[in-house]
Amino acid sequence: MNANLPPQFGRVALRGGLVTIGAQGFKMAIQFLSVIVLARLLVPEDFGLVASVGPIVAFVGLLQNLGLQQAVVQRKDISNQQLNQVFWISALVGLGSAVVVAGLAPAIAAFYGDQRMSGITLGSALPLLLGSLAAVPLALMNRHLQFGQLALNDVISAAAGLLAAAIAAYAGLGYWSLVIGPAVSAAIALAAAWRVARWTPLRPDLKVDADILSFGANLTGFNLANFFSRNLDNILIGKYSGAIELGYYDRAYKLLLFPLQNINQPLTRVMVPLLSRIHDDKARFRDIYVRTNWMLAAVTMPGIAALTLTSNQIVGLLFGAGWAPVAPIFAWLGIASLVQSVSSTTGWIFICQGKTKTMFHWGIYSSLTTVAAFVVGLHWGAVGVAAAYAISGYVLRVPVLALLVHRVGPVTAADFLLMQGLFIASSLLAWFLYLWLPASLTGQSDLLAVFLALALNYGIGLVFMLAVPQSRRALFTTLSNAARNIR
Repeated sequence: MNANLPPQFGRVALRGGLVTIGAQGFKMAIQFLSVIVLARLLVPEDFGLVASVGPIVAFVGLLQNLGLQQAVVQRKDISNQQLNQVFWISALVGLGSAVVVAGLAPAIAAFYGDQRMSGITLGSALPLLLGSLAAVPLALMNRHLQFGQLALNDVISAAAGLLAAAIAAYAGLGYWSLVIGPAVSAAIALAAAWRVARWTPLRPDLKVDADILSFGANLTGFNLANFFSRNLDNILIGKYSGAIELGYYDRAYKLLLFPLQNINQPLTRVMVPLLSRIHDDKARFRDIYVRTNWMLAAVTMPGIAALTLTSNQIVGLLFGAGWAPVAPIFAWLGIASLVQSVSSTTGWIFICQGKTKTMFHWGIYSSLTTVAAFVVGLHWGAVGVAAAYAISGYVLRVPVLALLVHRVGPVTAADFLLMQGLFIASSLLAWFLYLWLPASLTGQSDLLAVFLALALNYGIGLVFMLAVPQSRRALFTTLSNAARNIR
């Protein structure tokens, strides 16, 4: 099964990106509505019970399809036999994951001293199996650039999950509604994926191609390493600094990184299959990757810089005066996140170029340096953890990642560092100018202060972008292509 490059590559990319980001917006709205609706129908204990099982299910879920779904998307040619092998391996691993989670149910209930946890754990295992059965159909949809169908699937399954949870909660099922919702969502996603993909598996065959298995195993290894480092900060802060400090840290982390994740995830869904189709055309691959990331940096980095600069005002506006300790944590995480919108897209390079082994090695190094930073910063509480994470990122991780990107190619270290360096420089100038603004202006209202910071950062960022030939060319080419493809 060959995945040829679409004749109108630019139009497919643009429309795919718009549709996917639009669907992500709907999903965010559904999630927000879910928080409001279920909070009115359930009690805090219900959420706490289900949340206690969440990390365990999430960890086991990383093994759900061994990275084979992404392998289906990435490969230029894949036979029906290979698809069949991937399906049965994914199904077997999904079944195994569900069995492992279910088997842990008694131990989890004993650990928490609450027998209700046993039923919750058993119910939480079902979406793992359903998700593994949907892996190949969803991968085929992504491979064939069916972004509209994928987006519709996402929105419908999310809405169905919310509706099911709300009905169950209204019926008085309590915490079970939070188990039923994800299960219904996974079932709807599975049914929709099979309906659209129109692919039928053959008899069971577990002899997976060694290249595909290696690709998926390395990608899974990266995800495991990343999961470890992404969650250890919460564990350390909760253990040594207490629940209050962790609460402040959690709010800052989610406030800052949630929007970033909801930009990068839909872009990844679009860019990985598209870049995989042209991975042999090094010049074109580099051009499209660099142009996309110039625009991504232009949209995200000035905004993050502005929010970091006005962290006190942002926290006051959104959370109220009682959450003031969140502000310095938010500021340090903002400094750390300034480069993450671009850095996180290096996964496109590793995946599309088939270099998941390098990606796995990077994941190990990144996780070790991140964990070391957490331990060092822990002495100063949540603020120290955030500060150490930010500083170690610029000193230990960004330079190494630039070298790895250059080594894999075709994107160079200069490409990677220039995109980030330009907007770091523009942000520093914007911060300096903001501090020179009269207090009568910035102190008039929190909302005005945030607006001024945003205007300065985006304005100066645009000036810097127009002043540098590479970024100016990327901006004008992107705008020209967008105008032509919209017509």
